Amino acid sequence: MGKWTLLGATALAALAPLAAVGASGDGEVAAVWTRHERYLSYMGVTSYYSCSGLESKLKTLLLLAGARADLQVRASCSEARGGPSRISGARLTYYTLALPGSPQESPPAAPLKNLGHAAKALEAAPEPPVPGAGAWKKVDLGANRMRDVEPGDCELVEQFDRELLADFTIRNHSSHFTCVPHQQTQNGIQSTFEVLAPLPKAAATTPPAHQ
Repeated sequence: MGKWTLLGATALAALAPLAAVGASGDGEVAAVWTRHERYLSYMGVTSYYSCSGLESKLKTLLLLAGARADLQVRASCSEARGGPSRISGARLTYYTLALPGSPQESPPAAPLKNLGHAAKALEAAPEPPVPGAGAWKKVDLGANRMRDVEPGDCELVEQFDRELLADFTIRNHSSHFTCVPHQQTQNGIQSTFEVLAPLPKAAATTPPAHQ
């Protein structure tokens, strides 16, 4: 099967996916907000994305994984005309909830990345912790269970699981990927976990700055 492509941004529903998320029933949990800046480099074999398509997919995955809704994703692509790019990348800025005293509360600085000029650090000066609250949510990133995650997204979801999921407070994480080059593999994406996610009102609200 030949390569397939994803063009443009996903519909607005991709920014508020519901089908793959469910409450775990543990109630409200005290936490703190933690800021992350990351750069993800993507070199697809099966699926190529346009800049807007990559941004949309990464926003969907971040929101599913429990990031706050004020996240930012800025992609850069090798295809100058706006079509699917063999080589692309994205700078991501997002907040997640961390348990006080956990490793996620004070994440290490992001490694230096060459962004086309001199290497630049992506991590800004650490911000003081800001109190927040969340609840444990069950998440399933399986392509057959989420309309905004398709079988052809296997490589991207696997990279997200491997490189970015550690920024989130998760438990009971189980993942297995069968990404076959140049094929859309059904059931190739298997990633389930529980994440400390924002409460509904907090998900779309920026907490006040720490005094």
